[in-house]
Amino acid sequence: MHPDQQLIQFLLENNHAGIQTIYKRCTPKVVHMILANSGSEDDAYDIFQESLVDVYHMARDRGFQLSTSIESFMLLVSKRKWLNVLKKRKGLEVTNAEESLSNSVDDSMEAYEAHLQQVDKENLLMEQLMTLGERCQEIIRQCMNSKNQEKIAEMLGVSYAYLRKKKSECMAKLGEKLRNHPFFKMNRS
Repeated sequence: MHPDQQLIQFLLENNHAGIQTIYKRCTPKVVHMILANSGSEDDAYDIFQESLVDVYHMARDRGFQLSTSIESFMLLVSKRKWLNVLKKRKGLEVTNAEESLSNSVDDSMEAYEAHLQQVDKENLLMEQLMTLGERCQEIIRQCMNSKNQEKIAEMLGVSYAYLRKKKSECMAKLGEKLRNHPFFKMNRS
């Protein structure tokens, strides 16, 4: 664990002085990197803010442990977000900002990449869930929120046996949609 982990703790605790330290140490580097790569100062501050929110969620939801300096990690996260923006804009030339990154591809970046992949999977799951019928959506959502299927059956006005059977059918449909989605086919290769 890196000594800058304390700054992640400040972020989790919404400690104003700690968060200000993160901003003071990291924003100049992120602004410089984005300005050097077809962006504006407003773009840089937006990307930094989004990156900070991502780091907060990683720390809160997944127990993220920083293993590099906060500056290096925030620069890596911001770079990835900025490259995604440039891809969406298409046609803008991306210059090389590698020297700014201090070659810090380490466990922290791997954890961030894993977090992003998990978010992509969750978003895809919800997207595919929306393509199912209303009853299937309702059953799956209720089962995601509560493990007590007897109460869910009662709330939905169906028998416990019907709920189990219908849930199984709905999950099979959802599983099929996910298996056939290009995202999962690509990741199986």
